[in-house]
Formats: sequence, structure tokens, C-alpha cells
Amino acid sequence: MNFAQMWLLGYFHPNRLVDALKSKPAPHYGFYAQLLRAMLDALLLYLPLALLGRQPPTPSFLSFISSDQYYLALVGLTPFVLSAEWLLGAAPIHLILRLGQRPSDIDQILNLSGMAALVVGAFLLVWDWAWFFLGGLNQYFLRISHLLIDIWAIVITVIGLKRILGVPVWLGIVLSILLIAAAMPFAIMFMRAPF
Repeated sequence: MNFAQMWLLGYFHPNRLVDALKSKPAPHYGFYAQLLRAMLDALLLYLPLALLGRQPPTPSFLSFISSDQYYLALVGLTPFVLSAEWLLGAAPIHLILRLGQRPSDIDQILNLSGMAALVVGAFLLVWDWAWFFLGGLNQYFLRISHLLIDIWAIVITVIGLKRILGVPVWLGIVLSILLIAAAMPFAIMFMRAPF
């Protein structure tokens, strides 16, 4: 099964995605998935916004990047920021599993979290543009909708942790939420809502 087929399985058959992911090189597939997600966001979301001359609804927290150039800066920053989020999210899961004397494999966790991020991130890209064209320009409702859609990433991660590492469902839910929470402060510092 190739990479694109696995990606599509994430929308319709997360169990089959996880089963296929078990036999793939780790963390390679997670890295490729996270990189592809970052490139989709950079080139299909932030670059068009920069070319349209739009500014983020929240001003820049970084003194060296002005708000009027922020989306253009995100074209270059997004791959680095999302890669850091990927690593920051997987590390606590691995640490908690090891401290709890449970089996863990950081490479498999990275594969799993990267693919889950691609599946949900690609959908969010389409969602964001649909939101824009339908006139839903309220950034707060957009962020809430993102959190609701992130439940699908939690589902994929819980299934993966259960099937690959034998993590109980209740612990998988906690760890999946922790994955999002661990990456959130970093995302808040650098990333901006598109509208």
C-alpha cells in the first residue's frame, strides 16, 4: 500500500491505516506526512493569504515579523513550526508510557501522530477555505471548529496506540489530548488563524 492510499484510509478506515502503518518505516512515514501537511498549509493557505494582502486577526508576537508580513513569513516558518509541534507532541506520550513501564516506541508514535496530523490537517485546509468563501470570518468559531475536527486525530491516535503499542483506550484518549496540549503553546506563539 502506498503513501497516498494510506492517507485516504485515514478518512474512511482508520483501523486499516494503522495496520498498514505498522509495517512502514518509522518515523519516516510520520515525517513525510508532517512535511506534506506543512507544505500544504504553507503553499495553499498562507501563500494565497499573503498574496491577497491579508493580515492575521491576532497581531504578531514576534518583534522581527510585522503583522502585515506575517502570512508571508508563515510560508517559510510553517514547516519548522509543524515539525517542532510533531516532536513536542510525541515526546510526552513516549515518556509517560516509559515511566508507566508500558511498552513504547517513539518512532511508531511519530509515524502515527504524523499521519493523523496529515489526515486532519488536509481536511482543515479545505475547511478553512470553505469557511472563508462562505463568509464565516469569526476566528473564534473557526478555532472551536478546528478543535472539534481534531477529535478525528484523537480517534486515529487512540486506535493506533491500542493496535501498535497495546495502550488501553482510556489511556490513549488521555495521551492523545496531551499530544494536542503539548504542541498548543508552541502553535500559539507562531501560528495564526487564517481568517
